Amino acid sequence: TVRTTILSKRLKDVWRNVSRLDFDPKGVKKLFPAPNRRRSTVPVIQFGSNVCHDEGDDIDDTDPREEISRVVKNIDNVLLSHERNLMSCRIVHLSNSYRSGDVEKWIKYLTSEKKVQELAFLCDDFQHEFYPVSLFGWGLNLPSGIFSCRTLQSLELTNYGIRFHRPFHHCHNLKTLKLYYCDIRTETLEAIVSSCDFMEHLSVCSSTSSLKQVRIFSQTVKTVELESLDLEGIYLSTQSLGALVLHSMKFPAKSLVIHAPNLRVFTATRKPITKNPYNFTRPSKQTKIAEILEYCTHLLKPVNYKASDPMEDPNLFNNLRELTIDLDLNDRREMLILCIVLQRCLSLHQLEINIEESRSEIEEATRDYSSVNSRLPYPETKLWEQRELCDCITFTLRQVSIKGFNGKDGEMEFPRHLITKGAKLERLEIWCNHDWSSEGGKATLGLLSLPRSSIDVSILLKPPPNLLVVLEDGFQP
Repeated sequence: TVRTTILSKRLKDVWRNVSRLDFDPKGVKKLFPAPNRRRSTVPVIQFGSNVCHDEGDDIDDTDPREEISRVVKNIDNVLLSHERNLMSCRIVHLSNSYRSGDVEKWIKYLTSEKKVQELAFLCDDFQHEFYPVSLFGWGLNLPSGIFSCRTLQSLELTNYGIRFHRPFHHCHNLKTLKLYYCDIRTETLEAIVSSCDFMEHLSVCSSTSSLKQVRIFSQTVKTVELESLDLEGIYLSTQSLGALVLHSMKFPAKSLVIHAPNLRVFTATRKPITKNPYNFTRPSKQTKIAEILEYCTHLLKPVNYKASDPMEDPNLFNNLRELTIDLDLNDRREMLILCIVLQRCLSLHQLEINIEESRSEIEEATRDYSSVNSRLPYPETKLWEQRELCDCITFTLRQVSIKGFNGKDGEMEFPRHLITKGAKLERLEIWCNHDWSSEGGKATLGLLSLPRSSIDVSILLKPPPNLLVVLEDGFQP
């Protein structure tokens, strides 16, 4: 029965013709608030905007996975009763669905009979809800070429051990691959990318230590997203790469080697985007974004350095249009790194800076600058006003967003420089931090009185969340 029939019997069979199905039994766990408690329930299977349910009697919920398993078994009935091709289908299942061959059966049916375009599978025993945590799901050992459907363009796999690349043989039409919490080796990932001749988007999040490196050599991949990975190195060589996203990563910055002359979007932050229950890379252990930028711009290479790796790009940011990074604008060294980066960006249109919290006293006291200062091509004492203007600030930069702003002296220099020198600037957003002080507020408000290089610039000051009033060209406490 479809729940929408409560409103109208005419809607009873509408679900049979929807283009998107979503089978997620997670709602069942909400029906089990305590062990050994009996309760009348309605197990739920969601698909698209509709909800299917089976009437249930009192249930012994000592093992809620038994009820979840019963719900999952109804997937076959729904798929067989559905009457049209599918644009997308998502299935959340228990590991026993894989062992019984259900997953393989679903994939074959969806790709051959339903001509599905977007497919997502999540293996979840819900052990983090009811039992001790199990990090990764069942090993994915599927027939060769099972994903080589003509219509399949997007595939998402979550909580699997991917031991072989055989299922991806001849995947000529697959354009998007997303792997979340998967146990996969470096060679397997590289072979999968090579097997997908027209892959354009690759996302890898929270793999195990089996993934030592990410190596991508492709002429079709346009977007690479890496998150919460602990790696020994990243090697990317692709003429087509237009967007590179690094979130909460841990790897030696010197082992980031990129040849991507057409890179347009670069994002590097230390805050995870995906909710990660396993927390593989804590912020204190992650690679600092400033270090990544130093190596990307060759600031830590000798003056007469010549790339030993032919794929290493001498100017990664030459054609960059969007840049999102975490930096400490109160740190002179990181401020100067930003200046060098902007000098390399000749076509930058959009810039977002997330100001990291200040280092602890211990971290600051133990930080060693001596090993790199002698090789830096700039003196630490130079500030924005003593350096040549960056071409992107003068000619191309349109939008700037600065988040975590406190109004401290060091932070004030950069927005002040943007306002007075950014001839093409159209919008400057400053998001104040939660511990923003009254002194910082007054200093920040003073930015509005500066002479503006661009007559079209709009300055938006956004106070902390506890201050609700946000006004264009100003704010009210």
